[in-house]
Amino acid sequence: MKQNDQRSEKRISVDLPAQIMVGTQLVLNGILKDLSLRSAFIVMKSSVYMKLNDEVGFSIMRSPGSSSVLIQGWARVSRIVVGDGLAIYFTSMDDASTGRLKKLLNG
Repeated sequence: MKQNDQRSEKRISVDLPAQIMVGTQLVLNGILKDLSLRSAFIVMKSSVYMKLNDEVGFSIMRSPGSSSVLIQGWARVSRIVVGDGLAIYFTSMDDASTGRLKKLLNG
């Protein structure tokens, strides 16, 4: 029997460009690999600027090479995998981003 299964919600594998904004000065680029209604995993070379529970801004782009934002909002860093990337837990999104996230998850 699983206790506290954090993966009970629908998750999809994706390959979309993503950015993490740390404060007002630092933007880190990565690739979104795993997405659910409440969280995401972003592959990036360096997460040295962040620690658990840091609040960050995030943007997920529509497609590789596109600067058009699909989903954006605020999140907290929930897991850091050194050399691989980080997991974020969404804390706030506008209604348009929430709608696009739900549409993406439902195919």
